[in-house]
Amino acid sequence: MFRNFALPPIGKSAIWFAVVLGTLVPATTALVVIGMADALGDKAMVVVALQAVVALLVLAILLPMWRRQVAFDGKQLRVKATYYSRQSPLSDFRLDEARVVDTRERTEFKPLVKTNGFGLPGFWAGHFLLRDKRKAFCLVTDVGKVLALPHADGRVWLLSFEHPQAVLDILRRAAA
Repeated sequence: MFRNFALPPIGKSAIWFAVVLGTLVPATTALVVIGMADALGDKAMVVVALQAVVALLVLAILLPMWRRQVAFDGKQLRVKATYYSRQSPLSDFRLDEARVVDTRERTEFKPLVKTNGFGLPGFWAGHFLLRDKRKAFCLVTDVGKVLALPHADGRVWLLSFEHPQAVLDILRRAAA
């Protein structure tokens, strides 16, 4: 049975970005439609339908932010991060090299390029290249509470936890 680890909440900057994107894009589209209603005539319904599509796209982009989970069953570590999921046996991690980092201070752990991921200010989920050119799988919601777990495939898993040192201690005890 998998045990879920406590994750920090999504940061204020990511939530503000989501709120602004989630309200400004549909609201701007609505204002444009209202302003052009006379000129569009019968085509106004097409534009309203277009706005509905825009609103659905914004929701499809933003709602997965709340799909976040890191679970451990004593042998496997499983991560769900927005659209991305990874699972790996604990034996595939190099726990002796794992450490808790603050990515504001340890900038080599800060994602530089999103290769297949979801990135907002202070929120990274999915696959990235780090500043030191290593590949990373991320679920980061608090840049100051990140557990960096080197994996046997050469990637680094960057995961935010409420208590990252306690999680590392649990993983190390399970591996012993």
